[in-house]
Amino acid sequence: MNSVAKKIRWSRFLNRQSGRGLIVPIDHGLTMGPIPGLDSLSRIESWILHPGITGVIAHKGMVERLGARGLLRGQGIMLHVNGMTTLAPAPDSKELLTSVERAVRLGVDAISLQINFDGKNDAHNLRLLGAVADEADRFGLPVLTMLYDKVKSSQPEQSLRRLRHLVRASVELGTDALKLGAPEELSLIPALLDGVQEHTAVFFAGGEKCEDEELLELARSVALYGASGLCVGRNVFQRENAAAILNRLQQAVLEDSGLPPSRSPFTDPGQQPGRLALRVAND
Repeated sequence: MNSVAKKIRWSRFLNRQSGRGLIVPIDHGLTMGPIPGLDSLSRIESWILHPGITGVIAHKGMVERLGARGLLRGQGIMLHVNGMTTLAPAPDSKELLTSVERAVRLGVDAISLQINFDGKNDAHNLRLLGAVADEADRFGLPVLTMLYDKVKSSQPEQSLRRLRHLVRASVELGTDALKLGAPEELSLIPALLDGVQEHTAVFFAGGEKCEDEELLELARSVALYGASGLCVGRNVFQRENAAAILNRLQQAVLEDSGLPPSRSPFTDPGQQPGRLALRVAND
């Protein structure tokens, strides 16, 4: 991307030395209710200012409340603009709930939205992403698309083709960054990201709560294969000691100087893209 405004804002989500990011989404409350770890502001306050966190994703009400408490300092802030509760009959069809103009008024640095493709809502998802990307571009705000394919297939190759098609559709409509899961078969990862990371920032989700070593293996892979970073929620705020896991993630994702820096559309074009190998995640 050539927009200076986008580059400046996106830089707030990345570590200066490694060029990678550790973003924590806390948009789960709208979807899932007051789940453990997000059931009070005091719980969030205990970890949200950790120096390893380069960015936070939240809905407008939480941005207002956390900002009023002085808890959104020194990191990039994304406004999550769509959603749907799990109580709804079609939870994968996420509706637009606020505007890019509201994001500007809140002072955030980027826009986030989630699109889940269930095989029936493609038109809705593409219209939504296209409209949000156009409006965000008008204000110079980067867009992160959380992209999940909910259509299951017994053939890994077919799933890969579907996901690559959906990734390309998101790129064609103007998204600047992607949050993805990965195939269970790690051998398919190079084919999944082939040609993507060189022009679009790619983060990978932490998924449902897992053991520390499984999460850290994911984090090390993010750095090793040159992805843009990790976007992990429940595996941070649902930990008994969130600060402890953040310390380890910070070291694995942001501080391993022996690994190549991330390549994204906002970094030096002379850097070479890498490839990412992780596990399936759906945070």
